[in-house]
Amino acid sequence: MRALVAVMLLTSGIARADSNDLVGRALVLGRGELEAHLTVAMNLRSGRFAEPASISPDVWFGVTPKLTVGLVHSARSVDEIAADRPVCVNGCDADYAGGIDVRYGVHRLVTPRARVLLRDVDPVKPAITLGALARWTRGRFAIASDPYVRLGLANRERGNRAALVVPVFLAVQPTCKWMLGVRAGYDSSLAVARDGWRGPVGWFAGVHPIEPLEVVVEYAYRSLIGPQHEYRERILMITVGWHQRIR
Repeated sequence: MRALVAVMLLTSGIARADSNDLVGRALVLGRGELEAHLTVAMNLRSGRFAEPASISPDVWFGVTPKLTVGLVHSARSVDEIAADRPVCVNGCDADYAGGIDVRYGVHRLVTPRARVLLRDVDPVKPAITLGALARWTRGRFAIASDPYVRLGLANRERGNRAALVVPVFLAVQPTCKWMLGVRAGYDSSLAVARDGWRGPVGWFAGVHPIEPLEVVVEYAYRSLIGPQHEYRERILMITVGWHQRIR
């Protein structure tokens, strides 16, 4: 899936890999390409199973060979591990979470990325994120990241503080239709960066059964390491993706 992004620059251009290459695809869509995701997420904590549980749609479109624009809602689209998203199935706290995602391809292995987000509506929590997708691949292996700074535009004192998010993904594609990987990283409000950061840890598997369809299953802890570690808080996310050229 294109959520796997990277950290090293080795070659130039915006070259595109075969559709079966799950770890080495372009970080932006081609002109006229459409990619849509539907993510089902649920809490697996003992005593609170499926509280919360939610469904989140994401969609991206290739406006030009370098510019991709999307409407996003899922936690995966902002590299978070959470089940409290906009289409609530059970026990959600947030009223809405979503926004606009813009990527501009300047290099095959690095793509600047900005998002305009509405993190909640009660109270209103608008924010922007500034960062870049990056990926290094070698054969069937990939190391990827999507680091960004999130800047709250209002209600910062009510949970909309500036934050730094640095996810790291390691993936391997043992066959042309399968992908396995692990994730880790750093996530913290800048105000408590020293003693309030979280270290997410997770495992994921992806499959590309037919040409337009992909499925990724991820089991992850929001904060397994770090000062705010919580081993009981774990999330299951299942994403069905559809990728097709429409013009």
